[in-house]
Amino acid sequence: MTRQVEYARGYYGETESDLWLGSINFTPPLEYSLFSMLYDIPLLRHCIDLPWEEDPQRWRQRQLPMAEWCQQLIEQGYLHPLFHHWLLLHDQRSMRGVSMNSLGWFDFKSAWFAPPQP
Repeated sequence: MTRQVEYARGYYGETESDLWLGSINFTPPLEYSLFSMLYDIPLLRHCIDLPWEEDPQRWRQRQLPMAEWCQQLIEQGYLHPLFHHWLLLHDQRSMRGVSMNSLGWFDFKSAWFAPPQP
């Protein structure tokens, strides 16, 4: 059975399901973005049995090996990466203020181009 859940209810884990499909965008440096993005999703903290109180401290002290941490999530069946896509902006060296929102779309509202170097 397929059912659609309101974004906020799914995001906070306020409903039950056997499978959650979603997307996430990680930005460099991955040592920062992997943990911070996954930790910041209440649904994951609700569903995944990890020491969520201890891991942030280890991560801040750079004592949480990210490759092994992510591999553990995959091996235990919590995460199933379906595909990888690397998206870059053309002429990104002169563009400033561009970020991505939580749905993976570029947020250009504060973007600007740096003036050319003399």
